[in-house]
Amino acid sequence: MISTVIYFIGKVLTFPGAYVKAFFEHLIARAFSIPVEDTKYLRFTDGCGHVEHDAIGSKAKIFFYCLLPGLFTAIIGTPMLYMGFAGLFFFKVPTDSSTMLMFIVYCILFYLGFSLCANQYPLMEDAIGLWHALYDGANLFVKIVLFIPTVLIIAGAFLERYALNILLMAGTVAFAALTA
Repeated sequence: MISTVIYFIGKVLTFPGAYVKAFFEHLIARAFSIPVEDTKYLRFTDGCGHVEHDAIGSKAKIFFYCLLPGLFTAIIGTPMLYMGFAGLFFFKVPTDSSTMLMFIVYCILFYLGFSLCANQYPLMEDAIGLWHALYDGANLFVKIVLFIPTVLIIAGAFLERYALNILLMAGTVAFAALTA
């Protein structure tokens, strides 16, 4: 129960990213003909920011379902995070009356980018399902090629389950801001 509360707090703090990630999960599920059970993107469960779907039978479908939504949010969120970070910490835009609008724009870009980058991983159940699908019967070449991406997906899903990814990102940003 406490892990669900921590997870939900992390999703509330990064709700734009959680919503966009759930949208991409829904989009990928529809593109791969995966039946979707619940289309509510934001709900008070451990599935907040994710789409509830039926079991995925194909190894390729489950791999791409776990990989592509996070990749899309990273592609959108990373430039926003970098531009917001550069404006706030590298260029150090002042908050006086002449540059207040630019400061607000950089703050919004930074928050949206941080929010999107903090929501890159699938549910832990989907990540474990990916592991079982790939390593309970796949050929040796597939196991070798997809080992590192699968382990990264599982590790990220574990970190996101306890909102540790948000803390790690905040620590990384704070360290970068102090050294900029």
